[in-house]
Amino acid sequence: MEFTERRVLLLIRSRPFGTVTNFEGWRASVGMFGMDHEPTMLLLSDGVYAALKDMDDMPIRMFKSVYKSFEGRICVSKDSLDERKISPDEIQEDLEIVDSTEIGKMFTENEIVVTF
Repeated sequence: MEFTERRVLLLIRSRPFGTVTNFEGWRASVGMFGMDHEPTMLLLSDGVYAALKDMDDMPIRMFKSVYKSFEGRICVSKDSLDERKISPDEIQEDLEIVDSTEIGKMFTENEIVVTF
């Protein structure tokens, strides 16, 4: 069986506190670089809380650093930010805010979608 590199969209929809689901999404996405996949992370719904500047969750900061070293794309849903009244000034640097049109493109450009 031959291994094929895949473009993977990881949807992080769960909040970064109270459960491990958000953390596991970050961990899985970083692991995909080791398998030569091309992951794109999209924070939406309550997952956008992981993008806040004052989020002091060490594992997420560590995974973000590794993700960026592989030149991975971490995106944040503009609609989800707006729904939660979170200003773009309140999120961490180096994150890409995307609108619903761009999110639609992500679903068509990636072969696999994994939700956390």
